[in-house]
Amino acid sequence: MKPKYIEIAEYLENQIKQGVLAPKSMLPKESVLQEQFSVSRVTIRKSLQILVDNGLISRSRGSGTYINDLKAQHDALHLLGFIEEVSRQGKTPSSRVVKFELKKPTSIVADRLELEFEDDTFEIHRLRLINDEPEIYEITHMPASLFPDLSIAVMCGSKYDYIEAEKGLTISKSRQSVKPYLLDKDMANHLNEKVNSAILKVESTGYLKCGTPFEYTINYFRLNQYSFDFTSTRDK
Repeated sequence: MKPKYIEIAEYLENQIKQGVLAPKSMLPKESVLQEQFSVSRVTIRKSLQILVDNGLISRSRGSGTYINDLKAQHDALHLLGFIEEVSRQGKTPSSRVVKFELKKPTSIVADRLELEFEDDTFEIHRLRLINDEPEIYEITHMPASLFPDLSIAVMCGSKYDYIEAEKGLTISKSRQSVKPYLLDKDMANHLNEKVNSAILKVESTGYLKCGTPFEYTINYFRLNQYSFDFTSTRDK
């Protein structure tokens, strides 16, 4: 059986993540929580410390304890689309197509997608927004032979839904690399950031169940509303 202070911390965490306790609102006073859960002040303080340590609440001396405005979490170890990932966390995702072109692949794109230089690819640039605020600039390359009916309308929605629900294909995995990146002027304008601001550049190649690469994507994460979560396990 879990200690009472952990049960209370987990209950409050669920209330925060479900939006019952709204971002930037004040958490009830310790005395109110004591009465609500029928526990001592020491127990409540231990529960609240867990929430502080997990970045869910902030204490302000003389003012009170407030709910933090949580970032959407990008779980790099589980393959979810942007819309699915952000929606699950109670935020509103949207996409704006900046560029949509049919073109021949560069050497890097041809290598990642296992194509010949004479093959056609779609290059799509999308601005990904969370609650109408730009958060990610995405550049995606996809083989035209796999997706001849790909369109701007499709890319305004969920790419993964299109691939799996409409095309009947099964997405298997994605290989990713993460590097720091300093914003150039053009990218800074898209993301409403200053030139030379440090962000994360994530390159990924996605594969279908049959082993065929279906996308090579570069994402520029602003990290204003996003955080990266990595879970490591040790085999024994």
